[in-house]
Amino acid sequence: MLSYLHGFHAGNFADMHKHAALWLILEHLRKKKKPFCVIDTHAGSGWYDLGSEQAAKTGEWKDGYARAKDGANAPEMLQQFLNYVAAFDPVAKGRDYGVREGDDYQGPFYPGSPFIIRDMLRDEDELVLMELHPREHEMLHHRVKRDARIHLHKRDGYEGVVAMMPPAIRRGLVLMDPSYDVKQDYQKAAKAIREAWEKWPTATFILWYPILLDGFDDDLRKSFSAIKASGGVLCAELATDQGGAKGRMRGTGLLVINPPWQFDQQLGDIGNWLAKTCKLPGPANHQMRWLVPAA
Repeated sequence: MLSYLHGFHAGNFADMHKHAALWLILEHLRKKKKPFCVIDTHAGSGWYDLGSEQAAKTGEWKDGYARAKDGANAPEMLQQFLNYVAAFDPVAKGRDYGVREGDDYQGPFYPGSPFIIRDMLRDEDELVLMELHPREHEMLHHRVKRDARIHLHKRDGYEGVVAMMPPAIRRGLVLMDPSYDVKQDYQKAAKAIREAWEKWPTATFILWYPILLDGFDDDLRKSFSAIKASGGVLCAELATDQGGAKGRMRGTGLLVINPPWQFDQQLGDIGNWLAKTCKLPGPANHQMRWLVPAA
């Protein structure tokens, strides 16, 4: 299965797809004056140095973000996100982003979901982060502790997201992006999302999953097909039929409950462009289908 620490994979083709979808939904939430709440169940360390030893070991970002950044004619909303990433510089932010004097970073940098969300929050909005890994939690705490809009919990995201439902702010998004260290994570993710949705049925939920040669993702799609959300359930996958060794991704998938209006069209354009621009183990394509049609 996959490595737990996201530093090895930051900025890869899966991040491009997942974070573009996140950006679209955050832009939608910002259109209304009412406050919103975002819950990120597997937050990681917040942001990543693409010049680090971890990133250099795999070089995955060179086939994802680097190719997208240099690609031509990106869809408008994706280009906005790429411009944001290109300008993301935690060193320039200093202590507010957890950078201490004497820290040695190489750059360039890539924001994880906590900082993509943080930079899209308004004063009245809130972000709830969960991270169980001790080192990742400690690093994330240092990086977000100065922001009163952010609430960080050291707890299991599968348990925590159900326990916290519904939040005080009844408009928002849940992002679940597990490590999938073991195959049981697929079942845990499906169960947690289902139970959380039952308590907060008006929210948007995003579940990311890797598409592996093993095919564990089949059960996820079947499980989500039983969620009769009024806004529907959308499945979006960027993948290739070819694929590397056991445990290596041949693609990336998103299951989205209650996606906002026109999200499917926008993500469809972005996914098709990424399929032509990023490098996967083989020729890639982007497929979308409604598992549950919107009412």
